[in-house]
Amino acid sequence: MDKKKKMILIAIIAVIVIIIIIFSLIILINKGEENGNIREKIDGTIEVLPEGDLGIEYNQEELREPTEFFSVEKAIQNVIPNFYAERMQYLQGKNIMTYSVYGKLNSQDANEEIEKYYIVRVDLKNLTYELEEIEDGLYSNIEEIKLEDDETQIQNNGNNSFEYTTVSSEEMCRKYLKDFTQKELNNPEEAYSMLDEEYKNERFSGLEEYQEYIELCRNRIQYASLSKYDVERKENYTEYILVDNYNNSYTIRATGIWDYTILLDNYTIKVDTYEEEYNKRNEAQKIQANVYIFLQMINTKDYRHAYELLDETFKNNNFDTLDKFKEYVNENFFDYNLNTISNVDISNEGNTYIYETVIRSGAGSAAETKNLTVIMQLKEGTDFVMSFSLE
Repeated sequence: MDKKKKMILIAIIAVIVIIIIIFSLIILINKGEENGNIREKIDGTIEVLPEGDLGIEYNQEELREPTEFFSVEKAIQNVIPNFYAERMQYLQGKNIMTYSVYGKLNSQDANEEIEKYYIVRVDLKNLTYELEEIEDGLYSNIEEIKLEDDETQIQNNGNNSFEYTTVSSEEMCRKYLKDFTQKELNNPEEAYSMLDEEYKNERFSGLEEYQEYIELCRNRIQYASLSKYDVERKENYTEYILVDNYNNSYTIRATGIWDYTILLDNYTIKVDTYEEEYNKRNEAQKIQANVYIFLQMINTKDYRHAYELLDETFKNNNFDTLDKFKEYVNENFFDYNLNTISNVDISNEGNTYIYETVIRSGAGSAAETKNLTVIMQLKEGTDFVMSFSLE
């Protein structure tokens, strides 16, 4: 056989082999598609999986869903009554949900809290669970626990039924308000560490000023209750906006259920859309919004920022030091000042606006009242300066 014919024969054989491979792959893929067990890999190749494996990959993640969190906590408490979870991570399997849990065990005998880690597996089909206690000292952080997808069925032994107990957004907001106010009253250092970093640096000069704020507002902190709320799911956290019965606003950003930071007002750090929304308002609405901010500062004992809003001439003539302004506020304003919006009168002389209103010491019929007059000039953006008189 001459060289040319030999090369043609080799080429024909190669084409036949390629065709056979292609047809075999097509048959394999079709069979895999019928059984639902093929997966295309990142490099474009096809992986054939064992029968029944759909090829879904699950990642270990932080648990931020309240109903799931407190249902798992309750399952642990069925066995360990004095345990309270602080963080959880989860791995979703086809039939089993696996949770790593970090929290504190209240030891009543020793009067102390003991750090504990557990693994909880929940059978989604049988609604049963099993609890694994992790040896003390084995881990120092929940991220060190690597969960595995264990698909072993969990049988019901008569004492391991798992129940999902719904926790609404409203209930979660109440939990947050109670949790943080209790920390403020009982452990100010921990509460201070939970403040949003940017907010903390702008609002307080340090821990001492924060502790002073707590003492001045102790009564309202102690009796704060939820009035309004809003919840928004972000990509990496959940944001809760709370308003209490004293009209104080809180912004909570939770990356885990109890892993959160907090802002204690909505004026120190304004949201990105605030200036855009502010500029859509007419002058009267801008004046109203600015007076609200001033009174919120007075109500939260934020003397420093309220003082900075005052016109320089007015400030120098009446309160040439911050301490004199503090003294005046404490002697003349109410402990809580409610702006009676229905009694507002706004007039202007050129670019100077006069805002006259009645402020009340509360919402009840027995509340005291005073007449507040604010003289304000609007500046660039959302800035303004003001003076005031109180009768």
